[in-house]
This record gives sequence, C-alpha cells and structure tokens, in this order.
Amino acid sequence: MKLLRSFLPLLFVCAFITNVNAQEITAFPTMFGEHFYQDKEKIGWKQVESLMETNPAALEHWKKSKKQFMGAFVAQTANLGFGIWFLVNENNDKSTTAPIIGFAGTAVAGSIFYFLSSKSKKNAILEYNDGLDKKTTFRLMPTSNENGIGLALKF
Repeated sequence: MKLLRSFLPLLFVCAFITNVNAQEITAFPTMFGEHFYQDKEKIGWKQVESLMETNPAALEHWKKSKKQFMGAFVAQTANLGFGIWFLVNENNDKSTTAPIIGFAGTAVAGSIFYFLSSKSKKNAILEYNDGLDKKTTFRLMPTSNENGIGLALKF
C-alpha cells in the first residue's frame, strides 16, 4: 500500500508531462494584415518569427514570404508613382498611355507578389504546425493483459 501511495503521484506527474505539447500557430486575416494566435493568446510578428526559427523548413518559407512581401511593397509604391504621373498628365492634357500601362503593370506585379507572400506564410505556419507532432518521441499508454492493468511506453 505504501508503494502505491508513492507510485501514484509519480505516475500522475509523468502522465501530465507526456501530454504537454507545443501549441500550434493560427493566423486570421484582417483588414490591416494578419493576427497570429497561439491557442487563445495573440502573439506578434517577432514571436512568430522566433517560433519559426525552431523549424528550419518553416523558417525558409517565412523568409521567402518576407522577401515576397517586400517585392509587393516596392511594386505598390511604384504603382502610386504611376498613379500620380497619370493624374499630372491628365491635368496637363498630355499623353496618359505610358502611365496607364505602368499603373496596370505594377498593380498586377504587386498583387502577384502579395499572393505569393501569403501562400509562403501559410506554408511556413503549416510546416511549423506539422513539426510539432514529430517532437514527441514516446507517450504513456494504458494497457491491460493477462498479467493485469498498467502503463506502457509507446514509441
């Protein structure tokens, strides 16, 4: 009986420790970007990036997403310039063909880069979440056989 009293709390602690897993990241798109959550707790970009650094494959997708987003930002900035050029030429009764072509081209390029960035970000989060399942090397499973009831380590 004394052995059972000392073994039961140890068993409970071991069972609790083996069931503790890292938490997945969830992203929700909003009007001003995306919000990231780990369970119900909102986390920022820096925290997400530090979590991505724990998984090399996810980090590669994350870095690619950041580069593509920078390309989208540059294209949209050029788009703004072409829009201003169009308005100036329109007010001065000059040809607006070149500004229209530039405006359309940078709008398409910026949109493509933005959607590629979103896809890479999604892949980074999925890769990170998939990597969480592989970290557990063993778990305790209740078993029963002809010898009685007990716990077995399952690898």
